[in-house]
Amino acid sequence: MFLSWDYCCRAEKSTYKIVVGRSKTLTGPDVDKKGVSLFDGGGSVILQGNDNWYGLGHNSIYTFNQKDYMFFHTYDAHDDGKPKLKVLELEWDSEHWPILSSKELNKL
Repeated sequence: MFLSWDYCCRAEKSTYKIVVGRSKTLTGPDVDKKGVSLFDGGGSVILQGNDNWYGLGHNSIYTFNQKDYMFFHTYDAHDDGKPKLKVLELEWDSEHWPILSSKELNKL
């Protein structure tokens, strides 16, 4: 389960970040990599803002041509905090958790 945590829609004051949890069953509970339930504040951070981009969130995951992509909105620090759509290729680690490669992270 991919989620957006914290504050959205505040331009440079947005603290939105994208976290993930998963479950062994469809009905949960979803937990992060450390086993903390998402209901108890868990969530492994996949992506969060930096000096160039604020408030990354409202994400969706899609597969095209056998590649997974994460679509999300963010605020561009170098364009007066205007909202932008970003798309990054999503990969999976050896334990099947989603990750973003350093190549993808360098796009931010």
